[in-house]
Amino acid sequence: MLCQNCGKNNAAFHYKTNINGMVSELHLCADCASKLKHDNPNYANAFDLSGGNYFASLLSDILGSGTQSNTGRCPLCGATARDISRTGKAGCAKCYETFSDMLLPYIKRIHGNTKHNGKLPASAGAELQLKRRIEKLKTELSRAVEAQNFEYAAQLRDRIKEMERSVGHE
Repeated sequence: MLCQNCGKNNAAFHYKTNINGMVSELHLCADCASKLKHDNPNYANAFDLSGGNYFASLLSDILGSGTQSNTGRCPLCGATARDISRTGKAGCAKCYETFSDMLLPYIKRIHGNTKHNGKLPASAGAELQLKRRIEKLKTELSRAVEAQNFEYAAQLRDRIKEMERSVGHE
């Protein structure tokens, strides 16, 4: 989705208001959101461009329960769940394993997935590209089943089987 202000960049910030049942949305790129934040004091808190604070605010609600899984320490860097919630940043790579039960739902909510798949170079083999496409279809299949869209899920299943045969899986 393109920025509604400049129409050039992809929208990274989505501001939604609901005033007396009247819903309006504003989709802006980082540059336009930053400019709006500085030009209009009414939007000062609407776009937190630091990222970490946004993530921290998403995590803060999980610490109210004080369960054991949220009160442990990372064995490598010593960070606690409270530290991660406060800063919005993990102390080290091991934190993602230590606090995976806490972090993964939020990472999935923000990014849509918990696994990073970067771009493939043009020189990457067709087989690797096909495997990546199969992974995406499997994710889509899971979502279709969750949504109880079984007809679409069956189509995806058949397409995945056909693609896996061409790669050599069975």
